[in-house]
Amino acid sequence: MDKSVLLNMMNNYSWLYEMLEHMPPDLLVHWELWRYYPEEVVCDQGEYPDVFYIVIEGSLKVEHILEDGTVLIIAYLYPGQMISDIEIALMTSYVCRIITETQASALVLKKDIYQKWLLADNHFLLYLTKQLAGKLHETVRKSIDNVSMSLRHKLLRYLYSQVEPINFNQEASFTIPISRDDIASQWGVTLRSVNRVLKELKDREIIYVDKNRIICNEWSRFLLKKELTDMEK
Repeated sequence: MDKSVLLNMMNNYSWLYEMLEHMPPDLLVHWELWRYYPEEVVCDQGEYPDVFYIVIEGSLKVEHILEDGTVLIIAYLYPGQMISDIEIALMTSYVCRIITETQASALVLKKDIYQKWLLADNHFLLYLTKQLAGKLHETVRKSIDNVSMSLRHKLLRYLYSQVEPINFNQEASFTIPISRDDIASQWGVTLRSVNRVLKELKDREIIYVDKNRIICNEWSRFLLKKELTDMEK
C-alpha cells in the first residue's frame, strides 16, 4: 500500500493515527486496503486467521451459526474496531463469522507482520489492551441484559440508543434498518415473540414498522425514553 495513502487515512481518522503513530516504518508499508460489498463474508466460523483487520468504513455483523442452522447475532462492528486480535493471540479459529451489512473496507496486515508489530510497539499494546477490555465489558453487560431483561425492555433500549443522538430539526424521521429476523437472532428469541412486541409498540404509535425497517420520529424518542425511565426506576 502506498505510504502517502496510509498517511492520508491517518490524518482523516484520529483513532487510526493513535493506533499507528508508533508503528515501526519498516512494518508500516505492509498494510493493504481490502474492500467489501454488502453481505460479503469477511471471516468464516471455524476458519483460522491469517490476517489482522482494522475496520475503516461500513458496518459488519458478528454471527454464530448453531448446528441446526439458527443464526445468532453476537455483535456489530464499526470503524476503529479490530478483527482477529483475539484469535491470533489464542492461536484458535473464529467462533463466529463476520459479514458486511454495507459496503465496507478494512486495513489488513498479514499475521506474521502483526505479531512483529506487537513485539515492537508498546503504545499499540496498551491500545489493544483497552479495546480487549472494552469487548469483555460489553460481553458481560450483554450477558447480564439477556438474563435479566425482557425482550420488550431490550428492544426499547436498543431503539432509544439509535434515535437518542438524532437531530429531528434536520430530519422528520429516522429509519433503523433492522429486520424481524435480525432482532430474533440478536437476542435468541422466536419471530413470534418479536412480532408480538413490535405490534404492541406499533399499535401504541411509539414506532412505525415497514418490512425490514423500523421508523421513528421525535415523538417516538420521547415515548421510548419515558417507557425506559418507568421500567428502570
